[in-house]
Parts: sequence; structure tokens; C-alpha cells
Amino acid sequence: MDDEAIGWIIGIVLVLALLAAILYVIFLVAAVVGAIAGAAGTAWGGGTALKNYFCAFKENVIDSNRKSAHMTV
Repeated sequence: MDDEAIGWIIGIVLVLALLAAILYVIFLVAAVVGAIAGAAGTAWGGGTALKNYFCAFKENVIDSNRKSAHMTV
């Protein structure tokens, strides 16, 4: 095998390694963005659920007890 063929093989291997590294970084960034989006969605949904729970608690327990207390007086 002559030096030119070895040079081509090394060049092809380097190009493939560069492409693999670029794809790895793209997938890594996508995984991080997906994890952040999942955490944000969980926090948003949890916050909304807590807000709805406390609003329902206030309406069904606190406000209804005030109404019944005024009715009995």
C-alpha cells in the first residue's frame, strides 16, 4: 500500500470520527433540552394542580363553612 492510499484511509477515518462526534453532541443537546422540558412541564403541571387543589379547598371548605355559619345565625 502506498502513502497516498494510507493518507486517504486516515482522512476518511477522521471525517467519520468528526461526523460521529457532531452527531453525538447533537443527540446530547437534544437529551438535555428534553430533560429540561420534562422538568419544566412537571413543575408547571404540579403548580397548576396545587393551585386548583387550594382553590377548590377554599371554595368547598372555607367558603361553604362561612355560608353555613351565616345561615344558622
